Amino acid sequence: MLKIDKLSKSFGGILATDNVSLELKPNSINALIGPNGAGKTTLFNLITGKIDIDEGQIFIDNTNITNLKESEITHLGIARAFQITNIFSTLSVQDSIKVALLAKQHGLNNMWNRFKAHSINKEAESIAKLSGLTKSYNTISSALSHGDQKLLDIALALALKPKVLLLDEPTAGMGPEERWKMIDRIQKLWKKTKMTVLFIEHDMDIVFDIAQNIYVLQQGAIIAEGTPKEIKSNKKVIKAYLGGGKK
Repeated sequence: MLKIDKLSKSFGGILATDNVSLELKPNSINALIGPNGAGKTTLFNLITGKIDIDEGQIFIDNTNITNLKESEITHLGIARAFQITNIFSTLSVQDSIKVALLAKQHGLNNMWNRFKAHSINKEAESIAKLSGLTKSYNTISSALSHGDQKLLDIALALALKPKVLLLDEPTAGMGPEERWKMIDRIQKLWKKTKMTVLFIEHDMDIVFDIAQNIYVLQQGAIIAEGTPKEIKSNKKVIKAYLGGGKK
């Protein structure tokens, strides 16, 4: 599904991503963990084309997407929800989702007229329901709670119909109860859509509860990968979390 082969990236002589290789299986849910500064967000930026790759390659379904434009990578099937929400703050939930749907369909010309299209309306309603936003469907995005803004960011990513969904710290800034509600929603999304998910998370209880496979970064390099059981007992991982790390 998503294959990363010997990926490296430097900034001003500092090696931020160090020969990273990993392969995500279709329909799997995976976690990317590591100390602050380990290079997790940098890796997401490389996958999505936000920054250029120095060395290595990235493939989705055997298509080489190395150093393609962000828009091209999105249309080939990779979408991302951000740690800091990236939403249309002045639009309602339903209009925000419709904008994302129309962008995917190259339908932004005469966009407001196209909002009345039956297929767009039904699909937007479906995505809102899937994301747990039905009750907030007509609410202006900026008026949503922090958790619902996070859900809307995920809904906008879902509107792009991805094969691979990247979630950058989906529970950041949430209290314990709200965090688990978010994770429950993500699990339900994953089970219903059967897409491949890779998420960054610092709460190890969450990671060990839902991830099928875990990748551990330290100083830009993968130091371990495996099931939750394997990662829990890995000495390199234990040492990394007691030491320092690059983000």
